[in-house]
Amino acid sequence: MPFSELIIYIVFVIGFALTPGPNMMLFLTYTFEYGRKAGWATATGIVCAFVVHITAVVLGLSTILVAMPHALEILRFAGIGYLFFLAIRNLKKTEWKNTEDLSEKYELKQFFYKGLISNILNPGSLFLYFSLIPQFIHPERGHFLAQNLVLGGLQMIFSFLTNCSIVFFAGYLTQSFFNNEKYQRWVRYTMSLLIILFALQMLYIKKI
Repeated sequence: MPFSELIIYIVFVIGFALTPGPNMMLFLTYTFEYGRKAGWATATGIVCAFVVHITAVVLGLSTILVAMPHALEILRFAGIGYLFFLAIRNLKKTEWKNTEDLSEKYELKQFFYKGLISNILNPGSLFLYFSLIPQFIHPERGHFLAQNLVLGGLQMIFSFLTNCSIVFFAGYLTQSFFNNEKYQRWVRYTMSLLIILFALQMLYIKKI
């Protein structure tokens, strides 16, 4: 791939990562509530889910899903349902954290799995690969599989770095979160509302 085309692709990838969506709302929510480590664990789960989507594109499963509306609908509604579950569960919390909670040890794997499941059930990520990567594939260059893997790998790397950077800067707000109950309530309700809005938006995703 020419260097100029590579730069364009990376800009696209970072731009998509910076666009607010269900994944961002998820790792930001856990960053505010549990700190940077929880946010990074969630981001790690999210990027690992991209392996599933890359595999789907490489094997042509995305084409099958698009050709079979019922399969796509099942995936879409499963993702919507999971987002609603996370948002409602977050809204139902009644306990509020304080500064001492910063020292508590949380199982980071639970945040990893939440990020993993959420992104696997996010058809938006599948659409991203299905619509973006083919634009940078050149049959005349051969090595179709290698091109897919390189482009998919670059997307994972730069999306992960972007998400981790967002978590890092969001972490500066964590202390404020733990020291102000009203702020906790505002952040929790706002993030839950945004997750619900994204879930509702997914209901109106046009079929490709």
